[in-house]
Amino acid sequence: TMRGGRALKRSHQIAKFFHRTRYFSDYSDLKPEEPKNEHYPWKLRAAMIMERIPPVMPPLEPWEAEYEDWKEMRQDRRRREFPKALLDPNNEFDDELDQQAYDDFVPAPIVTEADEQNDVKSLERKLCEHLHLLVKEDGQWKFPSGDYLNDGKLRSCANLQIVTRFDEELDFYILGNGPIAHTEEEDTRTFYYHSLYCSGNVRLVDKNAEDYMWATKEEILELVSDKEAEMADKVLMTLKPRNQWIYGGEPQECARAVSERTYRRKQEEKAAAQK
Repeated sequence: TMRGGRALKRSHQIAKFFHRTRYFSDYSDLKPEEPKNEHYPWKLRAAMIMERIPPVMPPLEPWEAEYEDWKEMRQDRRRREFPKALLDPNNEFDDELDQQAYDDFVPAPIVTEADEQNDVKSLERKLCEHLHLLVKEDGQWKFPSGDYLNDGKLRSCANLQIVTRFDEELDFYILGNGPIAHTEEEDTRTFYYHSLYCSGNVRLVDKNAEDYMWATKEEILELVSDKEAEMADKVLMTLKPRNQWIYGGEPQECARAVSERTYRRKQEEKAAAQK
C-alpha cells in the first residue's frame, strides 16, 4: 500500500542516517595534530578514579528513624482496611504464615568477613561506604595514572591506566568525557577522570605496580600524597560522622509536635460539633 511504501522509505532514510553517523563516529578520534608535550610549559598526565558505589544502605541515624516512625504513624491515620473478601476472594493467602515468615527473616550482617580480617583488596568490605581503587607504585599509594604521550585523547590515556594494570575481567564505566579534577606539581599537570566499577574480578597484572587496595575517603587522605589528598578531599564522596549531620532531631521533633497538636485540635473540633 501507499502507506506501507512511505513507512519503508522512511525506515531506509533512518537506517542511512544512523549508518552515516556511525561511519563518521568511527573517525571521531581524528583531529589536527596537537603540539608535542615539549611545547607545553608542563608535562601532562591522566589518572582514573574508580569508585565502587555502596551496595547497602547505611543504618538510619536516630533522627532519621524517628522521622520514619512519625511518617508511618501519620500515614496510618489516612489508611483504610480493605475487606478481606476483596483482597483475597479465593482464600489463597495465609496471613499467619506470611507474618511468621516476616518475623523469621533475618537480614545479612553489614559487617562482613572482609571487614573483620581487614581485607583491603576485597569488594565485600565497607558495604555502606564509597570505595576507590588505589595502586602502590614506588612505595607510594596513588590513583592509577600515567604520562600523556600525545597519541589520542586524554580520556583514552586515563582509560589505559586501568586496562594496562588490571585483568581484562574488570568491567567499568567512565562518566563523561572530561576530567573532574586536576592537580599541579611543579612542571606536571595531572587530570583525573571518574569511573564506576561494574563487575569482574580485580587482579593486578602490571609488574610495575606493587599492590592495590579499595580504600575509603578517610583512608585515601592518609595514604596518598598531599596534592592528591587535597584534591580527593574536595572531590570524593563519603558518609559524614554522626556528629557532623547538618540536621539534628529538632526539625523532626517540631514537625511531629505540630502534627500532633493539629490532629488533636481537629479531633476536639469534631467532637464539639457532634455535641
